Amino acid sequence: SLSSGDTHRVVVPSTWGLFYGETRIYFGFMRVILALAATAASLRLVATRQPVVNLAANHKAGEEQVVYRQKQNNFQNMQYYGDLTVGGQVVSGIFDTGSFDLLVLSAQCQHCAADAKYDSKKSSTFKSEGTKQRHCYGSGCADATIGFEKVSVGPISAPKQAFWEITDHQIPVMDFARFQAIVGVGHSDSPSMKYNTMLQNFGVGEFAFCLEKGNGAPGWLYWGSEPQLHSSMATIDVVASHHWGAILTDIGVRTADGKTTALNICKPTCSAIIDSGTSLIAVPSAQLNNVVSQIGEVPADCTNIDKLPTLTLTVGGHSFELPPKAYVVRTQEPEVDTSVMGVAKILAFQPDVRMKEVCTHAFMAMDQQTQFGPMWILGDPWLRHYYTVFDRVNKKMRAAPAGQGCRPTQYFDFAKNEILNTTAFNLMHDELEAYEPAEPVLVNKSAARDPWKERLVNGTLEI
Repeated sequence: SLSSGDTHRVVVPSTWGLFYGETRIYFGFMRVILALAATAASLRLVATRQPVVNLAANHKAGEEQVVYRQKQNNFQNMQYYGDLTVGGQVVSGIFDTGSFDLLVLSAQCQHCAADAKYDSKKSSTFKSEGTKQRHCYGSGCADATIGFEKVSVGPISAPKQAFWEITDHQIPVMDFARFQAIVGVGHSDSPSMKYNTMLQNFGVGEFAFCLEKGNGAPGWLYWGSEPQLHSSMATIDVVASHHWGAILTDIGVRTADGKTTALNICKPTCSAIIDSGTSLIAVPSAQLNNVVSQIGEVPADCTNIDKLPTLTLTVGGHSFELPPKAYVVRTQEPEVDTSVMGVAKILAFQPDVRMKEVCTHAFMAMDQQTQFGPMWILGDPWLRHYYTVFDRVNKKMRAAPAGQGCRPTQYFDFAKNEILNTTAFNLMHDELEAYEPAEPVLVNKSAARDPWKERLVNGTLEI
């Protein structure tokens, strides 16, 4: 298996470029062929891969190529952060598909409770540009000034990267967060500065995200392209001009007996943004009420989680599924002891408060209209279930269920292929089930990262 920060090299023939683009796999062959295909796919879950990537913009066919697999540390299953080097100083950052710029907490910050890891006065490569601006996210706003620095992630480097040095902020989560930077990896040019984004200066046209499913398990960010994986993944068109946004159409719930109930709540469409910077799944409040009513109540002790339905989403024309363990989380809520002794303590103004684990939906309400309809944000629960590729050059996303070691498996479009009872599906299903955690992840709500809010035009967010 690959370890954190591993670099792998392999010589690739120029014909591998033919693997780019959308490839659809049509099922309908004999049962034995399906079984063989599924067996081969399941073996890919445990086989050691030699990923292929092109990090250099001027790469030539046949030259040595490099992949960099970066570990994303997990803080309470709500924040995933990795290291980058800014001016020779190591900083932890949230790699955020929902934004574009690099913002770094500065030692010059006036009202910051957290100790900043970056000090421009200690850097020999810092150059000040001077432009000042306020940046607002769902969690609050930050005041920052543009500068230039040498920025590196593993073996990838930009000698003169424009970034925002945070000199003040009102983002409470940053006061106790494990990260000191927000690293935007959106697909477009930066809307807030005239300089290249970090992805552009790195020469990275494609990267992938995946979060391991186990409680407290890390995530992984794969820098570069692995075209040999594309044919086994669903390809999603990015329709949004700025964000990793796609068209969301059919939403439904499927029960254990295979019956799917369409909710008919995206008429004609909604928008879906896949965002590594959002801890939960954001849903318009009216639609959320409908979804929760169809899913049913989640008992505090999670006793019925195996009986809850699967949530189905059609994103970019492809059907995706989120099982109960993907959209249910455990959290801790305060509970006051109301026993006889507990009441006595309450009367003495010394209540005995204990933390109790409870299960709940991993949804949050957020009402925002976009040019494609009401907005959904598929945050960490999506990335725990789907290995997702972000192709900046071709404006595509690709997704497949995540298997062992946070590597992609074979994508099946359940809505278009009648394979629910085939040997192929059963083999694949058993393999994937083996990597499912025994229970939903335990989260700390106070550490949750809320979605960003920007570019409102007459109440409509231009994504």
